[in-house]
Formats: sequence, structure tokens, C-alpha cells
Amino acid sequence: MHLYAFELGFVIKREIVKNLDFQFTAGLGVATIDTRTERLAKGFTFLENASLGFSYKTTKKTALYIGSNIGHISNLDFQSPNNGYTFLGFEVGVSYVLD
Repeated sequence: MHLYAFELGFVIKREIVKNLDFQFTAGLGVATIDTRTERLAKGFTFLENASLGFSYKTTKKTALYIGSNIGHISNLDFQSPNNGYTFLGFEVGVSYVLD
């Protein structure tokens, strides 16, 4: 099964102590799945994600991130079946600010 998606997200950060931020991310997107399963029809789907974690600024331009996320994929009852998939994940990342 392959899922191809385009998602836009919003990030909210709140500084806890110097260089350490609490971070919340919410995203919404559209996708296509290439295989019909017992839980989801083949074709057009939607996806929603939310993440909570911590971002540590290592330099003026870079930061390390660690957190967890929860997401859901379904097709909004456009096709049957539409139980979709809900997942829980763990995230590790690096960010770099472009000037």
C-alpha cells in the first residue's frame, strides 16, 4: 500500500527555558491511496495530524526536535469502506532557518 499526500500545517511554539521550546503542530491534507484495504477504499483520501514535542535551539539557525504525533486517514464517506486508519507515532527532526 502506498499513500501519496500533500499536507499543510501550522506550528505554535512556546519557550519553556532559554533555547527550549514546547511545540504543537496541526496539519490537514489530501492524499491518494493505491490499494483498497478492508478499512479504506482505493483513491482519494484526507489526512489529519497533530504533534506535541520539544524543540531545542542548537545554534541561531538550527534546532533539534523530538515529539509524538497522532493522525487519521479516511475518505469522508465518499467511498466505502471508510473506517480509515488512525496512527500514533514518534518524531525526531532537525530544522534549519533559510535566510
